[in-house]
Amino acid sequence: MTTVDLSQSRQTEILVVAWVMTGAAILTVGVKLFARVKIVQVVDWADFFICFSLILSIIASSFVHYGVALGFGRHTAAIAAEYGVERLFKTAKFQMLGYPFNIGAFSFPNISIAILVCQLLEPNPRRTFILYGMAILQVIFAVITMTLAFSQCRPTQKLWEKTLPGSCWNPNVLNYFSYWLCAYTTLTDVVLAVVPVRAFWQLQMPISTKVGLCVMMSLTMLSAIVTIIKGTYLPLFTDTTDPLYKPVPLVLWGLVEQNIVIIAACIPTIRPFFHRAWKRDTSTGNAYSASSDPFANLSTKGSHTGHRRVGSATDVALEDIYNKDDAASQESQQGIIRTVDVPVDWRARKAHRASDKNVLE
Repeated sequence: MTTVDLSQSRQTEILVVAWVMTGAAILTVGVKLFARVKIVQVVDWADFFICFSLILSIIASSFVHYGVALGFGRHTAAIAAEYGVERLFKTAKFQMLGYPFNIGAFSFPNISIAILVCQLLEPNPRRTFILYGMAILQVIFAVITMTLAFSQCRPTQKLWEKTLPGSCWNPNVLNYFSYWLCAYTTLTDVVLAVVPVRAFWQLQMPISTKVGLCVMMSLTMLSAIVTIIKGTYLPLFTDTTDPLYKPVPLVLWGLVEQNIVIIAACIPTIRPFFHRAWKRDTSTGNAYSASSDPFANLSTKGSHTGHRRVGSATDVALEDIYNKDDAASQESQQGIIRTVDVPVDWRARKAHRASDKNVLE
């Protein structure tokens, strides 16, 4: 028989992780909104989904905090001895109620990331459909997971009051679908990281700048790593041997995951804030000049092609660019410059010139 130290507690650890990570997400989203509203002066659906995700994250962390106040993070036997089984039921109830907010908090940011990626890259309907489709499917799978979680017992109260008469499904039903959601979320994170990196790697710029840009746009890969780690603890969600203590690692990684993806979605769009704060051109009062900006005047590689700068709502997301070379563009241009290759058929053009010459003769 294994004995446990009933005095063990991981409550402080849970609270620190919950509010340090949530605080970091709040700070990042706040800076993002300041940059978008005050500097870029463009707000779109990507910002809405990030704000919505942050609200879900705050609610999920609040449920975890209240669960800790009730006894989560301590051994179940210790809480039962001190407060009785009713306290166990109440703690388990708030754990379940916080579950949907956690899932939503790490699912909706990928819609925001998909919007950002599609706006930054050149128009491609097929790629846009795939990225949007993957992000929306993740939300759908998340909703299915929530539904399974609350439908597995009849009556529903039996989820947290195990002594009630009724029946529950085999816990593997929820476990297996949770594994699927974890795997699909990882795939989505990887795709949303690889697609922009693959495109930006072809830009003509110094290697150091190229690497920095690709790292910034591939932070969802970090979210994928966290999701994989969390996935190894998924069976703890249905643990019945010590339900207040053993699921702690799952809850901790869930808190990290829900906030790290929000932070990853915000990082590419907060650069204007820092450049406005620390790299302002003191002589003009405008944003820093293009000559001091390693991300300015980017262009894609191509032979016999022309490049046209294309503006969009999110071109301003990553940079404030002051273009001094174009007399028609003396105002501040903001964003990674999205370029479009315009093929020119030189043979047709030469034949056309020869035809014009014959007509003149």
